[in-house]
Amino acid sequence: MIGRCVRCGREDVLVDGRLCPQCYLEVRGLGRLPEPIEVVVCPRCGSYRYQGRWYPPPIDASNIEDVVREVIRLVAAARFRPNPEVESYRVENVEYIRDQFHGDYAIVRVVGKLRGVEREYSLEYRVRVNVKKQLCPQCFKKAGGAVEAILQVRGEGGRLSEEQRRSVEEVLEELSPAIREYISDVVEKREGFDLVLVDQGVAKAIASKLRSALGAKVVESWKVVGRRRDGRPKKRLTLSVRLPFFSIGSLVEMEGRLYRVVGIKNGFVYVRSIGARRVHRLSVEKAWRLLHQPRFEEEQRVLVAAVTPSSIHLQSLEDGYEYIELPKASVRFEPETVRVGREAILVRHNGRYYVLPLPEER
Repeated sequence: MIGRCVRCGREDVLVDGRLCPQCYLEVRGLGRLPEPIEVVVCPRCGSYRYQGRWYPPPIDASNIEDVVREVIRLVAAARFRPNPEVESYRVENVEYIRDQFHGDYAIVRVVGKLRGVEREYSLEYRVRVNVKKQLCPQCFKKAGGAVEAILQVRGEGGRLSEEQRRSVEEVLEELSPAIREYISDVVEKREGFDLVLVDQGVAKAIASKLRSALGAKVVESWKVVGRRRDGRPKKRLTLSVRLPFFSIGSLVEMEGRLYRVVGIKNGFVYVRSIGARRVHRLSVEKAWRLLHQPRFEEEQRVLVAAVTPSSIHLQSLEDGYEYIELPKASVRFEPETVRVGREAILVRHNGRYYVLPLPEER
């Protein structure tokens, strides 16, 4: 509504029916910030407490001052009380100032839009800040050596191979710093290693990640390790995480035929029969039941000598250098493997021949 401002006398849009935007902002502002802003932040991991609950650090916790500034911004945005005539607002910037003589305070810049006015306006609010550094529950447990869960990483046969160890390490490296903070120790074992954690939920999340990315089988068990103050039993979680014998590219047997593992993702294992195009999706649990390490009746290194429409001619590279001619209908192979002049592996499995790429090419 256009009218004459009762304060400055000029004609303009009247925000509340009496004041122009400039006078309204000078008199009433965009709203108010309750004082002081209380900030409780963990100096170890950067988590912060708000309304009785702890939340993960909003940014990288390597610089605690930056974390405090970001927490002030989040709390200020949550506690800002806009005036009725403010259509929208956002906290755009926070400057955190430590003053040993007058106390800590923050300059909070709020950008808002008044009803009926097109442009946005920016105002700065100075508010007192009380920053308290306190260990969050998880870091407190970690500092006190509390063990809530143990995650045991092993191979299918009870021992972890070097390749499997590298795969697990790659998954762990992808975890966020906030998650890795819950790992209090890594205990090397001859058969693998144990992760000692101070949070059972995080332990389950890591185990789930290993199941999803590597096809690991996870088994939970609990042990009573004491009593809580209210008399309830205190239990420690043990997660047995076993990696399968297969990985992406592995040759496996399923229902008497040879397959190649072409993918492991989101808790599923994807396999494709040698020489076929169709991909089968198996849950991790089903893959553990159905997939087996293949055993060959014959195995030899060969050279592809010729390929005709009806047969494949192979020259054995083993003792005797036998010349082998096989009807195509009796052989399973990938087209890129059977090329003249290329070396391959000829195997016989359950009475059927397969021409496979060399192990270093799989």
